[in-house]
Amino acid sequence: MGIGVKRYLLLIFLGTVILALALAMFLAFVYRTIDVPGPAGTIVYFITLQFLDHPVREITVGVLGLLAVIVGATLLGRTVLSVMVDPDDDLAEALYQNRRLQSGPRVVAIGGGTGLGVLLRGLKKHTNNITAVVTVADDGGSSGKLREDFNLLPPGDVRQCLTALADSESLMHDIMEYRFTRGQGLQGHSLGNLLIAAMADLNDGNFERGVNAISEVLRVRGRILPSTLSQVKLAAEMTDGSIVRGESRIRSAGKPIERVFIEPRHASANGEAIKEILSADIIILGPGSVFTSVIPNLLVPDVATAVRASGALKIYVCNVATEPGETDGYDPSDHVRSVTQHVGSGLFQYTLANSNTRVGLQTSGGARMVEFDPSVQLELLDAGVQPVMADVVDSKDSRHHDPDMLASAIMNMHDQVSKGEPPIPIAIGASR
Repeated sequence: MGIGVKRYLLLIFLGTVILALALAMFLAFVYRTIDVPGPAGTIVYFITLQFLDHPVREITVGVLGLLAVIVGATLLGRTVLSVMVDPDDDLAEALYQNRRLQSGPRVVAIGGGTGLGVLLRGLKKHTNNITAVVTVADDGGSSGKLREDFNLLPPGDVRQCLTALADSESLMHDIMEYRFTRGQGLQGHSLGNLLIAAMADLNDGNFERGVNAISEVLRVRGRILPSTLSQVKLAAEMTDGSIVRGESRIRSAGKPIERVFIEPRHASANGEAIKEILSADIIILGPGSVFTSVIPNLLVPDVATAVRASGALKIYVCNVATEPGETDGYDPSDHVRSVTQHVGSGLFQYTLANSNTRVGLQTSGGARMVEFDPSVQLELLDAGVQPVMADVVDSKDSRHHDPDMLASAIMNMHDQVSKGEPPIPIAIGASR
């Protein structure tokens, strides 16, 4: 696959030749029909090189023109490419990679929190056509304060997506995730949240336009869309029958969750998010907190309906570790069941689970590796979901996925399904 440059250069060259020919014809007409008298005629005599014989005259003009084109094109190219390409990168490779990413599959990732950021970090190396559909139910910390003070959609999950999809991710992470530790009114706020709030304010309070504006500044690869533009709050009914309102309170309740719901229940879905879902080649649910990141997006009316109606490859990415207080003791079938109990079945064809449980969980607080066994496979198949196993755990932080390995596994599934082949075969156990 080429990088699509040669054909455009040829078109520019042909246009330049035609334009030069037209100019030459005009000048020849002027030269033959108009007699310039006096000193002006002398100037014209020297400018047009009439003191040279005809073959030498044309060659001299041609050489001067060619030199001007070469010097101008070289300087212009250096100026443009110094902005577009890292000086340490190979130019041809950079152009090829950009072309490859632009022609990549259209991917919609639905979720929120750390899990969605991890996924996006890996996906951006395979395609530029990424849309992150994020939950806006956060009510804690900096996001909660901005939501309350400015009637702003909570920016926390959006901020993490911006950081993950930015070109200069490490630098942007330091900037966007910087948190003020002192200062009245600033303490506790992250700089990224304040930037998003400022951009929304500059766009007449329009949150979505503000996010689009900051995406351009950060050269974000893809789009970030809230699942709804309405102010919604997340609530949960616990197994003891009590109702807890607010995402932050649900996380800290320390009780098993029976179900979650949003208030108001009939919040309007973001039309742009629905369009992206319906036109996607791949739709990914998760990874992330099942009850507070994944399901809340699907509870927005029309989001689950659009996912179900889409002809995309649809994958649920199971977490690699359980979440204390939310998914204690869960296996992959429990994660899938939690989703289907809230929004019904038929939402996705595959669930991608981690096969490498030997890496060991470097954490405390009751989290455990999510394990897969043959009985789980049967339960998933009975639910109409094909289980797919791959080594996708981060060996340095086994609570999370490895971004590159997760994205590669998803792209391999897409390639195989596109060819009419079954995806990655079931492989229980470690592959490292």
